[in-house]
Parts: sequence; C-alpha cells; structure tokens
Amino acid sequence: MGSSGRVRTKRKVEEDLSEVPLSKLLSEIRKFEAKYGKNFQEFISSLKEDRASMEELADGFVWEQYVSEVLRRSSMGRLELSVEDAKELTEIFTPARLEIMGYLAKKKEATVSEIARSLRRPVGSVSEMLKILESKGLVKSERRGKRKIYSLLVREILLRMG
Repeated sequence: MGSSGRVRTKRKVEEDLSEVPLSKLLSEIRKFEAKYGKNFQEFISSLKEDRASMEELADGFVWEQYVSEVLRRSSMGRLELSVEDAKELTEIFTPARLEIMGYLAKKKEATVSEIARSLRRPVGSVSEMLKILESKGLVKSERRGKRKIYSLLVREILLRMG
C-alpha cells in the first residue's frame, strides 16, 4: 500500500464523521469486512498488536472510527436516514428482521433461542439475521456467561426527504 495508503488513512481519520452519510459509513465498513473476511469485533479479537502490520493497525483504527460513528448515531435511540441512506438499508429491513426488531422493542432484551421460539423461526436463521442487524448498528449483543443477550439500539427511524 505504501505511503499513499498512509496519506489516505490519515485523511479519513481527520474527516468529521458526523457529516458523512450513513450509506457511506456502511459502505466503508463493508469494504473492511470484505478485505479481512470478518466483522470488526472478530477482526479486533484476532488482531495481535505485536504481530500486526502497520496496514492492519491503521485499518483497525479507521474501521473503529466508522463503527463507532454508526453506533453513536444508533445509540441515541434514533436513526435519521436520508432517502439515499434508506435505499441502502432497504435490503436490511425485511419482514423477518423487522419482526425481530419489534420483538426486541417489546421485550427489551432476549437470547437468540427466546426470539426464535417466540417468532417460530429456526435458531440459525434468527442468529444470522441478528448478526446482520448488529453489523448495521441496529441491535447490540452482550455476553452474560455462556449466553449472548441481544437488545435494540434504535427505537425510532426517521426519513429525511431533503
């Protein structure tokens, strides 16, 4: 990647991410996921700082900035989307995923098994849908012993028309 990669990375870090459209943030996150074949949490867990390349460390830093901004926006409980952002997310808002989000809105938190049982869906299918929702900053998970508990981050989605 050479010095041009470092310059590009530095420029990205200096951007005010609060002004970057959600679709661009998600696109950048997807590029990192494709490059490393894992989501951010898996990447960080597998990263050994004493053996990581400069590129991996720089990518990890920039990737974290994008993930943090998506989570910051969704942690406010309100996600504002432009029409362009909404188009990007239409593939995410399938009836099944909306059903999962609705269940979490009512229950506040639940395990994959609880959600699957309540919605009468296979555990594996629900687990995959939750991973997608989590990667987009719509739900979060927390380990409690051997259990993974999911909760909704976004309670309100607003569409800006201009």
